[in-house]
This record gives sequence, structure tokens and C-alpha cells, in this order.
Amino acid sequence: MSKRFAETIEELAKGIGAGSFRSEAEISQGVIKRVLHELGWPVFNVRVVAPEFKIGARKVDYALCHPAGKPSVLVEVKDLGKADSRGQKQLFEYCFHQGVPIAVLTDGREWSFFLPSGQGSYQERRFARLDLIDDDSVAAVEILERYLAFDRVKSDEGRRCAERDYDAVRRQREAASNYASVWRRLLAGPDPLLLELFSEEVGNETGVRPEPESAAKFIRRQAQAAVASQDGSKRTRTKRRKVTPVPAKVGPGDPPSLTFRGETETFKSGAEVLVAVFDKLASLDPDFCKRYPEQHSGKKRRYVARSRDLLYPGRPQPAASHRLPGGWWLATHCDNPSKVKRIMRACEVAGFKFGRDVIIHIPVGSRTRKTDQSTTG
Repeated sequence: MSKRFAETIEELAKGIGAGSFRSEAEISQGVIKRVLHELGWPVFNVRVVAPEFKIGARKVDYALCHPAGKPSVLVEVKDLGKADSRGQKQLFEYCFHQGVPIAVLTDGREWSFFLPSGQGSYQERRFARLDLIDDDSVAAVEILERYLAFDRVKSDEGRRCAERDYDAVRRQREAASNYASVWRRLLAGPDPLLLELFSEEVGNETGVRPEPESAAKFIRRQAQAAVASQDGSKRTRTKRRKVTPVPAKVGPGDPPSLTFRGETETFKSGAEVLVAVFDKLASLDPDFCKRYPEQHSGKKRRYVARSRDLLYPGRPQPAASHRLPGGWWLATHCDNPSKVKRIMRACEVAGFKFGRDVIIHIPVGSRTRKTDQSTTG
């Protein structure tokens, strides 16, 4: 890995954070082209790095070609905050006509990597993502070089890595979708290994190892209580919040809302939507809070942590936070676009499909995203 490349990423991240790139053209020239140069691409050879590459009646921002004139990677560039589902649809339409192995959608800050030949929705065909501001510069360089380095594209190693990583993400998503049912089955049994582990921990804590049947009864009761809690959650929520049918369309003036598995709740703020989503996912999957910070954390802070102090390091008094099931803490002090992004990533970690299993409406303002978050898929 090039140390200079990591320094370039840090410099670009500062510029993006300071608002130095004010349009799609400035992002394309000041960020994307510079990154491609660091990756070894001959950016002034328009047969290799082809700008405004024509595909049918449309044009994609960059086609990275090998051999010259034959696209191996398509890169679509958007304004900051606009690399959303609409951009994904547009990019995949390009890929359908051209048949490229790798597609990249970026607004300069966020980079999403897709395998067009994969299965499922656009989101399900994304195999990697990075954020130049939130992610460590070394990790960002590793991801960019893994798939987009000129030498790796020429040798076809970038494509092979993309296919392997897509397959790994797909298997993990399938595994995650079964976490809750497997966990309930282990508790209801209980599984001999779980019973042994529980008995051993009780013995270590108290000096007295419990009778096997007593321990098994306790574990089964916990499973029954968890199922009863989930079954009764609808009745509880109707007392706390207004529950309405899924709205056909949500406008900017409508209140923030969450539709989870077909049931819609309205809230007073985006922060309440964020809390509700993380509460639900953490309640369904005991390991969710552990996996989320392992996959998604900032350079100097965590958005989900065991200690509240880790959410806002360096601040004399911790900012807004919420205690999640299992003793974890969630940072809730962030702008609405960041809330949307964290919810999308939470869905990935938990194995839920954003836009189908989890649908949200959080007003995000006119300069960042003015999309209908209730229909994002």
C-alpha cells in the first residue's frame, strides 16, 4: 500500500468535509480523477479512462477500460448525498447494456461497489462500501486498490476479488437472516453446549454448579419470555405510539415514520426512528450490537459501543445517546442523512432488506437528499 495514497485520501476527506467540492463536476475532477491517478490509471488517456462514455443514448461518467475502449469498470459520479437508489438504478441500466464486471457509484465521499452479474436487488449486489470521511484512510486505500488498481484490473484479479467478496457477503446475509430462529431454537432446547456453558458460568460466578434440569428450565423460560415479548410487542406499541397502515406515499411534511415488517409507527423526530430501528434489531438478534461496530465505525469514535464514553471521545459530557438491549449504547447525535445511512447499514448487519423489511421516512432537507426514504430499496 502506498503511504502517499493514504495521505491523499486524508487530504480529500478533509476537503470533502470542508465543502471544497461543490458540484458533481468538481467531485469528478478533484476527487475521482485524483483517486484513479493514485490507482495507476493513465487519466489523460481517454481510450483507457474514458470520460462521458456513451452507452446507447446515455453516458456514464467514467469507463475504466482494458483493453483500450473495452470497459472493465463503470464509475458513476453524483453530487454529495445523491449516490442513492436512483443512482443505483441508472448505473445498473448502463451495466445491463455494456456487461461490465464491476460497477462503482460514488459521490466522492461514499463509494459503493457492485457486482452487476450478482443476484437480487441493487443493494444485494453491493459487495463493498467505504466512506472517505468516516473510514480509516489505510482501510480505504486497501478497498480501492483491491478492486480498482490498474494492474489488478488488467490482470483480472480485481474482478475475481469482487466475485469472491460478493459471494462471501451473500452467504453472510443468508446466515444472518437465520440468527433469530436459531437462537430461539437453542434456548428452547436447550442445546447441550449452551446448557454446559451456562452451568459453567454460573459455577464460576457462585461456586455452585446448578442442577442440569434447573438450568434447562431457566433457559426455556427465557426463550418463552422472549417469544411472548415479541408477540405482545404490537399490543404494547399501540398504547405508546400511533400505529397506522403503510402509507402509500410520504411527503416532506409528513412526520418521521418506521415501517417494520408491514407495521408503521410515527415519531416526533428522526432520532426516535433511529432508536426504534436499533432497539428492534438488537432485541431480535443478541449479537447485533457486537457485529455493528465491528463493521461500521468512524475513525475516532463508535456509533454503537459497550461504554457510553466511547460514543463521543474527547467530550467532557457525552452527547445524546440511548441504551440498547444487552447493555450497549447508541449515539443519536447526528444529522438526518447520517441517521438514514446508519439505519441502512444496520439492516445489512442484521440481514434485513432496507426498503422492504425496514422502511423509513426521515426528512433530510433540500441540499442533501430530498428523496422519499419510505421507498428506498
